[in-house]
Amino acid sequence: MNSLRWLNLLVALVAITTVQAQVNTVQFGKNRVQYQKFKWKYLQTDNFNCYFSQDGLGLGEYVGKIAEQELPGLEAFVEYGMQRRINIVVYNNYDEMQQSNIGLGIDWQNTGGLTKLVNNKMIVYFDGNHQHLRYQIREGIARNLVENILFGEDIGDMATNQTLLDLPKWLTDGYITYAAENWNTDLDDELRAVMLAGLYRNFYHFAFEKPALAGHAFWKYIADKYGKNKVTYFLYLARAYRNLNNASYKLAKRKFKVLLQDFMTDMQDVYFKDIRGRRNAPRGQLAVSEYAGKKDFYRFNANPVPRSFSYAVTEYKQGRIQLVLMENFINRRVLLKQGVLSREEDKNPNYPLVAWDGKGTRLAVVYSDQGKINFFVYDMVRRIKINKQVIEKFDQITDMKYMLDNNTLIFSAVRSGQSDIFIYKIDKQTIEQITNDKYDDLDPSFVAFPNKTGILFSSNRPLATREQAGNEEPNSSYNIFLVDNWNKSELRQITKLTNLSRGNARYPSQYNTSHFTFVSDENGIGNRYAGFFTTERAGLDTLIFIGDEVLRNPAKAEVDSILKDWDKTDVDSVGFVSVTLDSAYIFPLTNYQSSLLETRTAGDNQQVSEVVRLGDAKLLYRLKIDENTLRRRNVTARPTEYVRKLIEEEKKSQRKVIAPVVPVPVDTVVKKAENIFSTGFDEEPSGPTKQSSTTPAKISASKKNKIFEYRPPKFFNDYLVSGFNNNVLVTRYQPYQGGYGPITLSNNNPLNGIVRIGTSDLMEDVKFAGGYRISPNLDANEYVFTTQYLKKRIDYGVTYYRNTVKNPPIYTDT
Repeated sequence: MNSLRWLNLLVALVAITTVQAQVNTVQFGKNRVQYQKFKWKYLQTDNFNCYFSQDGLGLGEYVGKIAEQELPGLEAFVEYGMQRRINIVVYNNYDEMQQSNIGLGIDWQNTGGLTKLVNNKMIVYFDGNHQHLRYQIREGIARNLVENILFGEDIGDMATNQTLLDLPKWLTDGYITYAAENWNTDLDDELRAVMLAGLYRNFYHFAFEKPALAGHAFWKYIADKYGKNKVTYFLYLARAYRNLNNASYKLAKRKFKVLLQDFMTDMQDVYFKDIRGRRNAPRGQLAVSEYAGKKDFYRFNANPVPRSFSYAVTEYKQGRIQLVLMENFINRRVLLKQGVLSREEDKNPNYPLVAWDGKGTRLAVVYSDQGKINFFVYDMVRRIKINKQVIEKFDQITDMKYMLDNNTLIFSAVRSGQSDIFIYKIDKQTIEQITNDKYDDLDPSFVAFPNKTGILFSSNRPLATREQAGNEEPNSSYNIFLVDNWNKSELRQITKLTNLSRGNARYPSQYNTSHFTFVSDENGIGNRYAGFFTTERAGLDTLIFIGDEVLRNPAKAEVDSILKDWDKTDVDSVGFVSVTLDSAYIFPLTNYQSSLLETRTAGDNQQVSEVVRLGDAKLLYRLKIDENTLRRRNVTARPTEYVRKLIEEEKKSQRKVIAPVVPVPVDTVVKKAENIFSTGFDEEPSGPTKQSSTTPAKISASKKNKIFEYRPPKFFNDYLVSGFNNNVLVTRYQPYQGGYGPITLSNNNPLNGIVRIGTSDLMEDVKFAGGYRISPNLDANEYVFTTQYLKKRIDYGVTYYRNTVKNPPIYTDT
């Protein structure tokens, strides 16, 4: 009986207990901590205000220039022109962006919905790769244009459209990403893995699990099947009809659900046909397999010792990151733990970084914490962390490998918005800069060939040296280069080893004594390629030193001119540097069904590691050098269906016959046509003068942009709520009623008129919100005003609330 009585009591307590959970409307836990003070300035172009902070002028200028170049094409695609300037906030790296208050969300929710105002604002950050930065710019511009199309420019249009227009988020977000970049090999590989795995029952299941990929792939399907010009037309039909079924029937003569079924069927057929004749896995030893469902695994690093089964891997789940060292599949040691529980799938693109030394006894780790770059080395023998340091000489580090010994590292790092190669001494904490230009230099790796040593790296430079490239802009693709490692930075010889017609060449490393290897998606899938390296002596270059000037093989007139500038009669010194002629023969080693996600050189034991994806599983392989394929060179990596269509489009564009130019009679050229109409205005110039005015992009790019201080802050409206309901206007303290209830958060009227508006500055550091509610009898009106200051490390706010309550129960006469 006693046990039954206690059980009944427990059930009663559970039944009357109110359980509170943190949901997406709760602000607790979403605050961001500022570890540094930002001093903002902004650069104004014709259509954009680009805001940048310390050491960000170069990035701000680049963002403004690219935004002006990309705007006309995006406006033409979405068939809408920008009405006012877009504010672009540029962060030097991902960690700085994570300190920003922008995008924390609206500080108040309404069950009846709210009107989110379009503020023409976007944020971008630099991760060391200008390709990614350009994509962020295009996506941000496309998002602003599309939101203005969907929701309008003024408050009335926004309130109406957001009430009546109900398009799925995957659909609108997919259209935005498609406008930013129609398609690429990474998306194609990800969609291939989804379609071949067969994990989703229908498109809605697919869109629920992977909304970004599903939306982007849907619009590509519309473009491929019905024409690229039908993409924006379909969105227009959805807005006009406010019904996807009607829009789909108008475009494809079928219901929207049937159109989605066709997508699933057609894409599966395409990819099953595409994988014929390709290998589904590497030929080698499977070291580990991980199922990447709700938990993701990346940056696998296998121990270079052949007899060891240890590896390091980064685990990510709901905002939490763990760097795990697995020893012989049994012992699990967590070397680093970061992050907080969050529903936002947002990973740091660079950290943590890990690298094994050649003997497999030390593991170097670079990670970011509280806005600083931290470093330590884990000693596998003593099982302790050594060489703990804070690296303050870089904005961010994008890649790291050991060099000849366990005291020297090669970094690909960013300083002042410029991505270059550096050599870092661990004990002395000194750096030596290898490259120094505006091009992105990534994935460095030390190599030692017969008669030549140096550093392989991937770069988007059009030519090898800065002198050869001149002022040319970075390429849209990456190739492999080799740079000397013994000369001074300005004297190093850089050689271009690959010249891909399409795709990128990434992750270079030494394969054997005469070959190097890299990963390229030239055929649409990231396959392993090899390059046979040869070099020969090409003599000596003469160096003339005059003051701070270094002249390489100069002419006599150039030397005389420099001597005159420095007011000297003779050169300071003469030097010589050895020059070699380097070349490489490139050929594929693999023909996989899916791309290599990651690859690392596993020490000096002629091993490489590869990570491939099969469905939602990621597999880590350790491979020996494929000497047979190196000798035969008999692998053909045929292009995928996506790349094959790109090749056909290129050939069609090349086959276009230019219409022959018909010679114009001489008198029609010389004679000026007489204008019989008088307009009262000056006549417009004809010929080349008038034609040059039709290229505003080039003109705007040549203008000198002005730089201003961001002072005082600029404020914008965030949201507007209006309607009739009985929602809680503010959570407040309750008047004491002698222990009697009920507790009321509102005025108990079933219907009230409510208006609430919120505003904040551009950086969302200072927020104001106010609102009022009018009761039907005008007796229980409520007013509230709140302000928040989020700029410093400690946030605070003030709320004023007033409510008129007549005849509360405790004061009534009995």
